[in-house]
Order: sequence, then structure tokens, then C-alpha cells
Amino acid sequence: MKIGFVVSFFDFRNDVRRVITEVAQQHEVTIFGRPENKEEILRHLPSGVEFRLINEKKGGWWNSLWIKLYILFRQIPESRHNFFLMELFKASLATDAAVLKKNHQILAWVRRLPKIISYDFYLNRLRYRAQTDLTGIDQFVCFTAIADDFLMARLVHENHPVKVYVYSWDHACKHTCFSSRATYVCWNERIREDLIHLQHVSPSRASVVGASQFAYIDEYRKVAAQLPRTYHFPYVYVGCAIGVVDLVRDEVSVVKQVAETLQQARPDLKLVVRPYPVQGNWELYAPLRSLPNVVMDDGFRTLDLSVKDSHILEKFEKIANADAFFHMGTTMGLEACFTDTPSFMLDFGYTSTDGLSLYGFIHQYQNDRHLIELAPQNDVRSTEQLADIFKNLSSPTYRVLNGLVQSQYRIKSFEEFANDLIAV
Repeated sequence: MKIGFVVSFFDFRNDVRRVITEVAQQHEVTIFGRPENKEEILRHLPSGVEFRLINEKKGGWWNSLWIKLYILFRQIPESRHNFFLMELFKASLATDAAVLKKNHQILAWVRRLPKIISYDFYLNRLRYRAQTDLTGIDQFVCFTAIADDFLMARLVHENHPVKVYVYSWDHACKHTCFSSRATYVCWNERIREDLIHLQHVSPSRASVVGASQFAYIDEYRKVAAQLPRTYHFPYVYVGCAIGVVDLVRDEVSVVKQVAETLQQARPDLKLVVRPYPVQGNWELYAPLRSLPNVVMDDGFRTLDLSVKDSHILEKFEKIANADAFFHMGTTMGLEACFTDTPSFMLDFGYTSTDGLSLYGFIHQYQNDRHLIELAPQNDVRSTEQLADIFKNLSSPTYRVLNGLVQSQYRIKSFEEFANDLIAV
């Protein structure tokens, strides 16, 4: 069988490259990517895998009209907060003041306008070039968010079999790219429920295959006993997770409070801080470097957004050997639950609960549903509570979350995941 993978963020998604490599052991594989992503894809192209350019986007007033109408009137997930937080984040990326003002004005309109255009209705209106070479492909596998709407429009219009892997636990909460003509595969049953509830995907078109990035947990478990320990001192670990510059400053402020509280409550422990890999400016973390009990874990950055597999396994080693893991809403907070290290949400340090705020980032749908609501005792609401936690890190109550999360997932190897992804 010949499998076509439609990809984006190919440098950042190490696990996707590993899955494609495994699939290529059993099937012919072609990767489809946009022209602007060609260089990063070719730099990481697995051996024996073909690359084809996507060439479907067509100009003209008709497509321009429907792109604008869809932006304004598109149907959004039931988790409105996540959607608008994501849109605020994208709007804030503009560096030109006039563009930034325009982006926020459009978003203000979107909040008020009716949500009447479905993704399928939009795809049906797009006029595509039909210039992408699709010959020989038996099955297309896409990843959320969809890399190219024009290609997706062609695939569903021409009745190609399209399978969409919901790549992350927050994608059903914030994206608007779910077609009733595709089938969907998810991490676990609860995220499948999210997809059905938030995106109104038919239950018959949604199934569970597992989490590709959790295959690194399987690999870590197999070599954990042989991995050298990175830090030979007792510590707690903080994983940063914010890409918006203004919010990074708030995040750093909270981490400083964590360091100060730790120094007072447990001076025997260091605070190891891992910067957010996708954050382009690590100088934002500079205020943390001067703190006496802080160690920056920043040796894993490469030429692009990719992270070496060895550094991913090392990440799990650092989590597993920490006395605790703290975060403000990162997948690492979920991953930590697959070790014996207690995982805590830092839920303080904000002054506003509106718009693009630290509170909004912390209380995203997936964080509330899949972490905070499962174990409220691990939701840290003040520095006073934090100090008490530091003094009682060995308490079994803080590891209840680990067991609950582990019971909801089946960890698979990359080979097993790849086989199941194609077979489902």
C-alpha cells in the first residue's frame, strides 16, 4: 500500500518523523508539504521516503472572498475559550502596529458574528488548482491542524480516503479544521469524547489509536536503568510552555516566585528550569539565571525546532529523577504522570482573567479537564500552598494524578503505533 502523509511543523514533530519511518518499513510512503516548508522537510526526510510539493492554492476574487467569509463566520469548537486564546495568540504575532490593530479588530468581529459556515461548507466553496501529484496514493494521513485547506478540499471532493490524526490533546479544543468526510484518530477515549462533543464529529468516524509522542515514554522505560543521571543534586523541575512574549514575562515572574519559595521552604533543593523549545527568544528567561538556586536546562536547542531523540529521552530522565514537576499548562505536565514524579499546575501570579492572560493559558480546556479536575490537590493556587507542598512532596496524595492519567492511556512503541495508525 502507498501512504501519503500531509505534514506541517515537520522539524518540530520528531515523533511524526519516527512514525513515518516506521510506516516506510512496511509500505511505500510519500510526504506532501507546502513550498514554504520544503527546506525543513527535505532536511529531515526519512530514508526511502518520497517528497511531493502541494500545489493547490489558487488566487482570484472567489477564493479571497470565501477565505475572508470563513475567518469571520466559521463554526468554532464548543470550547470557545481555547479557540479565542489561540486566535489572540496568532493575532499578537504581528510586529507591525497597524497589522496588529487590524488583527484585533477582526477578532472582535468574530466574537460577535454568527458562527454559520462549517469547515465542509468552506471546503466545498474553494477552487483548487488540481496540480498536486496524487497518483498511486491509497490512503492519505493528515495531522491537525490541516496543512493546506486547498489540498483538503481536493481530497474530500475527489473522495480520496482521508484519515486525520488529532496530533495533540488541545487540538480538538481550539482548531476549526474538522470535516465530516474524514475519519479521525485520537490519543485516548476521553480525547475522542472531546472531539465528538466539541467538534460534533460523528462517533462512527472517531477512534482511538494512542499518542505518537508517548512512544518516547516506551523507549525511555526500556533504557531508563542505563541512562546516566544529568543532575547529581536533589531538585524540582519546571517546564516552561508559553510562546507569547508578554505572557513569557508573566511566566518568568511566577517561576521566580517558585524559586524564592523553594529557597525558603526547601533550601536543600535546586530549581531546574526548562525553556520552551518553540520560544524563539530565550533571553526572556535571563532574569532566572541570576537566581542562586536556579539551574537552566537549555542544552537541547538545535538548528531548527527539532530536538534530538537522545534529548527527549534525557527529558524523561530529568523528570523521573526530580522530586516534583511544575508547569503552567504543557504536555510535559501530562508526560510527567507516566513517571513516579508528582506533577503540579502553577495556578497563580495573574492579575487578569480576560483575553490573552496567564490565567487563560493555565485554564485551557485540556488542562482543566485532563489534569486539574482529576486532582485538584495538585493545582497550586498560592505561594503559601506551594510552600506546604514543598515540605510534603512525599505525600501519596500528590501521586494520585499519576495513577489516574496512566489508567487512561496505553503506551505503544513507535512500531506498534505506526501499524495501528495505518490499520485503523
